[in-house]
Amino acid sequence: MEENKTITEKGSKNFPEAYIRFRTVLDALEMTAMRYFLENKDEIERVERAEEFEQILMPIIKKYQSQMVSESHFVECPEGCFNCGGCCVPYPCP
Repeated sequence: MEENKTITEKGSKNFPEAYIRFRTVLDALEMTAMRYFLENKDEIERVERAEEFEQILMPIIKKYQSQMVSESHFVECPEGCFNCGGCCVPYPCP
């Protein structure tokens, strides 16, 4: 097997194809979350929707951040990133 091939349920794919699909899924998540959040004009409903998404996404973020920390011995956020309530972002916390 080639070094940069990825095996998925749909078969073998090259890294570039897997990366493109991964970016597509992440972009779709962002668009869906933003549309869902902004769809309702009521401020209270928007706050509730933001909290709903945070409850769903933070366990995923924490799972992979802790996995990366344990595997690579890195600190929680990589150099140049800021920890904003458990989220590593490339900008100072708002």
